[in-house]
Amino acid sequence: MKVRWCDISFVSKREQTGLLTLLVGVIFLAGCEVDFKKMRRDHAESFPRELSARTAEQFSPDEPVGLDDCIRIALTNNLDARTADVNRRLATLDRKIAFTNFLPHVDVRINSYSSAKQQALGFGGTYVPMADRSVTEAVLGAQQSIFAPETWFLYDAYVKGEDVSELVARRTRDLIRLQVTTLYFALLSQDESRRAIERSLEQAQSLRREVEALAREDLAMPSQVEQARTFVQAQQVSLAANARMRTETRSALLEAMGLSPTADLVVKAETPLAVADRELTEQILAAMLQRPELHLADRTIEIRKDETRIAIAQFLPKLVGFSDLSISSDSFLRYSNLWTFGVSGVLSVFDGFANMYEYRAAKEREKKAAIDRERTCMRVMLEVIQARTQYDQALDNQRLAEQELVAAEALRNETRAQWREGLLRSSQRLDAAALYAVARSNASAAAFRVQVAAATLLDVMGEPSKGS
Repeated sequence: MKVRWCDISFVSKREQTGLLTLLVGVIFLAGCEVDFKKMRRDHAESFPRELSARTAEQFSPDEPVGLDDCIRIALTNNLDARTADVNRRLATLDRKIAFTNFLPHVDVRINSYSSAKQQALGFGGTYVPMADRSVTEAVLGAQQSIFAPETWFLYDAYVKGEDVSELVARRTRDLIRLQVTTLYFALLSQDESRRAIERSLEQAQSLRREVEALAREDLAMPSQVEQARTFVQAQQVSLAANARMRTETRSALLEAMGLSPTADLVVKAETPLAVADRELTEQILAAMLQRPELHLADRTIEIRKDETRIAIAQFLPKLVGFSDLSISSDSFLRYSNLWTFGVSGVLSVFDGFANMYEYRAAKEREKKAAIDRERTCMRVMLEVIQARTQYDQALDNQRLAEQELVAAEALRNETRAQWREGLLRSSQRLDAAALYAVARSNASAAAFRVQVAAATLLDVMGEPSKGS
């Protein structure tokens, strides 16, 4: 329902000019009063506090967090997820707005005016007043669409648009799951690497002390001592680099969870991800049936068909029924209250061929949507093939890295025993220790890559692994 006031002719032009000037001045002064520097400073001070408070509500710094918890927190607080939810609610509101086209529209108009002089109509030298000097008129109007087929197609398109927004939100949540899963396993891998590097550093320091003791007895060369010290320093550098990487990964994980990147976070290992052993064709079929992008493409095609139907409906007449109730204070009128009824019809006869071209454009958009769906299908199929290849390769690399670690550990144990018996040079002992450190790091990284490859394969198949 709308209320509209108009006509201020009873106010003098000078007063009208003054009022308009005052109104414009108030509008501009209100805009100039905003202190954006203060706004930025206040937000810069309040946002970190709010972020820290939100983080404290989600988990305790001393309590390890698992993958399910990380995903649950991310789906609640991640900014992309929250934006997708807002867009979904907006699509619902758009659909409800489109439905109002089927309902009657009612408005109220109120006109009040005064004349400087009472108007009169002359007859043979005699002037007869024709209206009161001051008149107030109120009109209650209602309009109802009777025949407008494009309205139905438009509403149907908005219904499908609501489905599209839900699918977009679902795909956004899937990508957030994948991002959190990748960062979670990266942090787990770096934690494991830290423990391995710390053990390697302890062994390197022990070896350095042994070599230095032998050098004092002239049983080791100065170059061997320097090699041992270099090995120790290399492990210290690796440990420092690992600490920096863990800080960066932890911050990225917290940001993906919608929490403060500067907070402390300890993750705990959970059951590794597993992919069911299926043929590649079955995995491709699963992706074709489950990926939100393909469901979205189906609805896009139907939306384009609705647009074509709307273009056809532009050639049809539009019928609208209306009714008005007018109430006037003019004493010269015989009837102060008056009902008016009617039907209005519009048929487009010639609009410069715009309707015809719009129909042709709608048909072309419909064809383009079908092509886009085929392109999406091809991309999804390729993504599954690539993800399956990477997963199989990651499994092979993991088995190889585990075997290399077994071999390096056996070599380290053998060289350690032989070195103590004086059968090997210290350089050989150092080489074996360094080889074992590298093999242990490679095994940890290979396990991480398997988990990431598994998460990626599950994602491209449309099967979220955790936190669904």
